[in-house]
Amino acid sequence: MSESQQSQNHKHLLLTMAMIVLETVFTLILKHDRVIGLQAKKFIDRKVAIKINSYLPYFDFYIQFTENGVLFDTKAPEHAVDLDIRTTFMDLIKVFVFASRPSIKKMRIDGDLTLKDEFRDLALLFSFPKVLSDWKQWLSEPTDEQEIIASKKRIVPLLQKIDLQRSKINSLEVEVKQYQNRIRRIKQKQKRINIVFSITTVLLIALLVYNLWLA
Repeated sequence: MSESQQSQNHKHLLLTMAMIVLETVFTLILKHDRVIGLQAKKFIDRKVAIKINSYLPYFDFYIQFTENGVLFDTKAPEHAVDLDIRTTFMDLIKVFVFASRPSIKKMRIDGDLTLKDEFRDLALLFSFPKVLSDWKQWLSEPTDEQEIIASKKRIVPLLQKIDLQRSKINSLEVEVKQYQNRIRRIKQKQKRINIVFSITTVLLIALLVYNLWLA
């Protein structure tokens, strides 16, 4: 076996081991943190698949949310990905190790607009500082009134944001329907104008032919 092949096999082995570690850690957090579980519910229900592509250095891998947890793999899933994310390895480190919002904003994300925003929020919740600050909550169920209140305080802002997003979506849907009705009325008006124009043209041509015939 050549040195280049050995090097490639070594990199592949390291990447596979990293995928296993990440899968274990992220699934553990997902199953024990109530806030992350709530935020990730939509991703799990839709079995969202995400492609992460790093171009400095170059590598890519796939993340899929399932009922069993968060799956990491170097192979593409059977169905098309829902989000295609292009970033750098350093920005990935800054996001998940330091909870860097600027690094999240620098990510180029293609896919569903709502999922983009929700992924950014979810990525910050999975970051090391957030998990470290909440380790008491996700390692054990709240046992006293103070912990229950603290847990509710963590969840309320998230629920408010979800309600706000739903309100925006509903408003957009109403606007779309209004535009569709307006377009339909414009088309109907244009159709009537075309009919009137056609009838007028035919009458004018008939009148012209009649006058020429009389002449």
